[in-house]
Amino acid sequence: MTHPLQLVCLTSLIGLLFCQLSLLLSMQGSFGFYWALILALPLLLPMKGLIVNRLYTYKWVGFLALFYFCVGISELFSNPALQLYAYLTTILSIVLFIASIYYTRYLRLKS
Repeated sequence: MTHPLQLVCLTSLIGLLFCQLSLLLSMQGSFGFYWALILALPLLLPMKGLIVNRLYTYKWVGFLALFYFCVGISELFSNPALQLYAYLTTILSIVLFIASIYYTRYLRLKS
């Protein structure tokens, strides 16, 4: 049986990945394509660890979420055309950060 916080972590990570890949649709030119790929690829790294339920992965995915929080906040203030993207990135990164911290605490107390 999966814990609800594990599901929240997985869904917010997948949502954040789709949010970053949505930049491919909104950016024109080759530089925009590379920028979207650079933002999306690090989100694929913790997928296996989250699915396998490794404590170490949940610990460092919180730090990864902070990077995307910074990206979302900077896009929110610098680019009004991508305001929806910025809001989604910020909200999903906050949810991922909080859920990973609390699920890490749960796994540590469980073992």
